[in-house]
Amino acid sequence: MVVRRRAQAGYTLVALVIGIAVLTILLAAVGPLLSTIMKRDREEELIFRGRQYARAIQAFQKRYGRFPNTLKEMMENRPRTIRKLWKDPMCRCDNWKLLILGSPDAVPFSAGGPPGQPRPGQPGVPMAQPTPTPGAFSSFGQPNQGPANGPIVGVRSKVHEEGLRQWRGYKYYDEWSFIAGDADNEIPGTAVGSQPLPVPGPLLPTPPPGH
Repeated sequence: MVVRRRAQAGYTLVALVIGIAVLTILLAAVGPLLSTIMKRDREEELIFRGRQYARAIQAFQKRYGRFPNTLKEMMENRPRTIRKLWKDPMCRCDNWKLLILGSPDAVPFSAGGPPGQPRPGQPGVPMAQPTPTPGAFSSFGQPNQGPANGPIVGVRSKVHEEGLRQWRGYKYYDEWSFIAGDADNEIPGTAVGSQPLPVPGPLLPTPPPGH
C-alpha cells in the first residue's frame, strides 16, 4: 500500500514537471507576440495623444490669440482646450519634447519636406536653439532649470527607438512630430482645411528669348 502511494506521488511529480516544461515553452513562444501587440498598441496611443496635443494647441491659439508656453497652461486657462495632460506612452512619462515656434524641428509636415529624412533636434542632428525668455518650465509646466521653452506649437516623443511601423515616412518615435494645424495630415503639401500647399521642386532653366 505504501509502495503504491509512493508510485502515485512519483507520477504526480513527473506530470507536474512536464506541465511546467510545456507552460514554459508556450510562454517563450507567446511572449514575443504579446510584447509586439503591446508595443503596437503604444504606438497607436502615441499617435492619438500626439494629435490630441496638436489639436489642443491649435484650439488654444485660436481662442487666446497666442500659443501656450507650457502644456499645463492649456488645462489651467478657462475655458480649457484639453481635457487631460497625456503622458508619452512609449516611456510612460510626461517628458515630451516640446516643439517651439520658429525652431527648425517645428516645421509642419504639410510644408512638403521629404519623408524619412532626419529632422533637426533628433539625436545626432544639430538644431538652432531658440532665444531664451524669462521663466523655465518642464513639459507640463513645473519649474525647471535652464532656459524657458517659449511658445509651443507641437510635441513629439523623446524615445529614440525604431517602431514596428513607419508614420509619415519616419520610423523612429522621436521623428513623429505632432504640430498644431498639421496633426491630421498624411500627404505632404496639404494642410487641414486649406488648399494644397506647393511642394518645392527642381528649378528649370529659363528658355532664351524667342522660344
